[in-house]
Amino acid sequence: MLLLILALAGCAAPAGLASDSASGGGPTPEGVVESFIEDLNSALRDPSLGNVEARRGWAERLAGYFAPGERVDQRAAFSDTLAGFADTSTSPVVGTKATLEITYSRAELLSRSGDEALVRVVDGAFNLRWLDDTGEVLRERTGSLAEVIGQKDDGLPVIEVGGLWFLTER
Repeated sequence: MLLLILALAGCAAPAGLASDSASGGGPTPEGVVESFIEDLNSALRDPSLGNVEARRGWAERLAGYFAPGERVDQRAAFSDTLAGFADTSTSPVVGTKATLEITYSRAELLSRSGDEALVRVVDGAFNLRWLDDTGEVLRERTGSLAEVIGQKDDGLPVIEVGGLWFLTER
């Protein structure tokens, strides 16, 4: 389960996917981080995530938030991670379903120098729940997002490419 969160910090692209020139970046460093987390949460809630084509689409979309030169590796990482989450969420060790959600209060620009910036996810946390077949929470685990993804200097690195901001592995 936690491998999905590790993929945030960050490999060949599936056939038929958009090229690396496709943009998922944002107009601001904070905006790209917030949009990425929103889409990640949407992917985690998608009831069709067990479908290969649905996962492929989400992997493409999430990888689009990364710098163009990093997308091939990110697509593969997200594809594998989402497949693992889809399997685990429908066959958890406790209960009949597991859910995972990333929560935060805002994204905050820590520093910016030229085309590089560092963005902190304020109050970032993950919430992992194990549910029974009626949706009742059997167990719950919450933890710090910064600790799990290993935020450098308490922030996520982003880079500006062609006037848009993207997450980066740097």
